[in-house]
Amino acid sequence: MSDRTRPVSSGPQTSPIARVAIFLFFGVFFAVGSAFFIGVVGRPFLHLLSARHWQSASCEIISSRVQTIHGDDGSTYRVDVTYRYFVDDRAYVGNRYQFMDWSSSGFRGKAAIVARLGPGTRTECWVNPDNASDAVIERGLTADLWLGLIPLVFIVVGGGGMYFVAFGRGQFGSLKSARPTTIGAVYMKAVRGAAPAALRPKSSRGAKLAAFIVFALFWNGLLSLFLNDLLGSSRRGRFEWFAALFLIPFILVGIGLVVLAIRQALELSNPRPNVTVGKSVVALGDELRVEWSMEGRVEKLTRLRITLEAREEATYTRGTDTVTDTKIFATIPLANQIAPNIADAGSASATIPADTMHTFDAKNNKVVWVVRVRGELPNWPNSDDEFPLNVAPRGR
Repeated sequence: MSDRTRPVSSGPQTSPIARVAIFLFFGVFFAVGSAFFIGVVGRPFLHLLSARHWQSASCEIISSRVQTIHGDDGSTYRVDVTYRYFVDDRAYVGNRYQFMDWSSSGFRGKAAIVARLGPGTRTECWVNPDNASDAVIERGLTADLWLGLIPLVFIVVGGGGMYFVAFGRGQFGSLKSARPTTIGAVYMKAVRGAAPAALRPKSSRGAKLAAFIVFALFWNGLLSLFLNDLLGSSRRGRFEWFAALFLIPFILVGIGLVVLAIRQALELSNPRPNVTVGKSVVALGDELRVEWSMEGRVEKLTRLRITLEAREEATYTRGTDTVTDTKIFATIPLANQIAPNIADAGSASATIPADTMHTFDAKNNKVVWVVRVRGELPNWPNSDDEFPLNVAPRGR
């Protein structure tokens, strides 16, 4: 099989009907999760956010008990409390302990709350300044609210599956090779008219930093709301251990995002490469001349490695997951310099192996050729920049 017709990978074909069925399968997950989250969690969560600005009032407990709800799968429990409070010398009666007012397992914890809120006890409650009849005793995070976030798993799984079915590279379809006649004609015309060109990096360091900063600010900003409520509960002598343990993984993710943003910020000061090639499009079997220059303090580098690299990225389905495997099938050294013999500019020529695969982009797989520039620095984040290169099929 020639280079023009050889596919990069092969795999099972999934019919359009099967793809629609998979899309609907994930759609059920997404719809059920969204409906449950909005209906059960969304409103209490909005109340929780707005209650941060509610006014404090002194409440007298009228009655309190642990209400037991019997079901086929066992019993669940909720705090049933009634209290009296005054706003502008007018008496009001409330019966809401927390915003997530549903029953759940765990009798002991609810019994402890009821024991603390015995009849005649005075405690702090929070009143809506826009509606004095709207009040709550516990306005912060509770274990029941965190359990209500379980539908997010269905939303993420369902939404992610629907996205990859509709827009993913694989689209759960067949693995195809490119049409040889079309590719040959288009690429050969491009090769004949190819001129020297400056390659653009796959992604700029500034764009990476901006993405990390935005995501870190969003994640940690949302997390700070929960942490503030958790600390508020602690100051009132009611530390929520369940909520604290639940938050630990999210806190670690937030810290990791900050670390990645700092690392990317440090990498901005690394010497920045510029890469120019003798041809904007080069064919398999042809010689390619690569020139580079380094902006910044090259003396900071301990090693500079420049290679021409080709890899296959194949996407396929494994159960309900979409997996992408990457395999490097060609690495051609262009430069390997060690301090103090690192030049701020240089050039090299290399022949693209004729028996490899050209640049290729299909539904389920692709072949990517890049000029890869890696700089190593002592006690500092290393840099790794990639410059995509267009490689055409071999001319005939």
